[in-house]
Amino acid sequence: MAKHMNENDRCRIELLLGLRWTVAQIARDRGRPDSTIQREILNRRVASSRGYGCSNRVCANYDTCARTRGYGPAPKRSFRTTPKCYTVCPEFREASCPKLASSPYVCNGCERFHNCPLRKRLYVARSAQANYSGTLSESRSGVRPDDARVERMNRVLSPCILRRQSVRHVMASNPGLFRGIAERTVYSYIEAGLFDVNASDLPEAGRRKPGRRRAETKTSARCRVGRTMKELYAYREANPGLSVVEMDTVVGQTGGKILYTFNFNDSGLVLAFLRDARTSQTTTRIVNMLWEAAGPDLFRELFAVVVTDNGTEFSDPWAIESYRPDPEHNPTKLLPRGIRLFYCDAYCSSQKPHVERSHREMRRVLEHGTSFNALRQEDISLVVSHVDSYTRAWLGGRTPYDVFVELHGERGRAFLDRLGVRRIPGNQVTLDPMLLGAKFKRHADKVIMDKYGVKMSDTTAPQK
Repeated sequence: MAKHMNENDRCRIELLLGLRWTVAQIARDRGRPDSTIQREILNRRVASSRGYGCSNRVCANYDTCARTRGYGPAPKRSFRTTPKCYTVCPEFREASCPKLASSPYVCNGCERFHNCPLRKRLYVARSAQANYSGTLSESRSGVRPDDARVERMNRVLSPCILRRQSVRHVMASNPGLFRGIAERTVYSYIEAGLFDVNASDLPEAGRRKPGRRRAETKTSARCRVGRTMKELYAYREANPGLSVVEMDTVVGQTGGKILYTFNFNDSGLVLAFLRDARTSQTTTRIVNMLWEAAGPDLFRELFAVVVTDNGTEFSDPWAIESYRPDPEHNPTKLLPRGIRLFYCDAYCSSQKPHVERSHREMRRVLEHGTSFNALRQEDISLVVSHVDSYTRAWLGGRTPYDVFVELHGERGRAFLDRLGVRRIPGNQVTLDPMLLGAKFKRHADKVIMDKYGVKMSDTTAPQK
């Protein structure tokens, strides 16, 4: 039996593709069937927009285009000679390279790579290996049953466990309900809190030795396939110059309102949105709102690459990367937004340092432990405006707001205006809880003093 391909095999495939070897030649070199090499390349190639649109030949109608422009008696000029004509042409139809439909199915080593205006596909060994590892992990992680089945199991299992029955006995008495689920899996569901009973209710609870815990992620293995940090590095290598946004959340008091934050790494500008729930649906609604506020073109420019952690609120990457063009008449149809989402490794907040640094500035106003329940989005926009108007040394003494507008022009300024973010004069920047009023300042002071075990009454008592 042939062994699975390893990283050395994939590095060799990338090298030979760069030399423009065909699939058949690579298969003979690796001693594998042609179909194996073909599936490896097709399933693990990476999309690249390098050089996209550098010529109007990105339009499939370029050679046959008869549109003209010009007014009056002057001779009309061909519309296709207008720079970027495809961006405003209603008849634009994107061309695709016919070479991608035949061996070797990628652009590695193509002599026209640097001058080609079309979208490209590259085979990158590092990305392919990370994709394989993620797929392997997913296949071994099992599948969680749907909520309806969990509820049916809970109605049967929990009362029986409280009667001091074992999990094995309950499963043997109800074979149809637990068909296809291992006993060890049911114990895992109990430990994960999916049922009304917990591990302490089990008959052998005091004798069960807890298993060794490994680093866990709150997102499923399926979410992370093709979206790990290794694949992020390969994607940025294939698509240089893309804007990176780091996405995270800021918690006030437990159980209260939270903030969803976005940090643009090229400018340091941060956006924050106050919400009641910490769910994947909330994340999707915020992304849809930003899509409408920015417009498709600016949104793709700003959010080309999104990096986030493994929180459950970010567990639906497909909803973030796609949108519904006609939600009223065809709510099931999804189209890609043209962005990519990637996940940090578990317990590695250092892989999104820019948004963590922005949180430090925001926490100067929104102290750790303060409640956001009494705040409105207008208050959060005010805090963000002051944070984005605070100069940064790494920006050469400029503010994130100014750099963002410099990079994205009036479109960027209008986008920030629609979100309620404005430029604050330097001498008026305030990074203190007093920015949100005296009442919030007293609340923040109380939180700080409680943290150090000091009561407010002790500080206001008259001195003897």
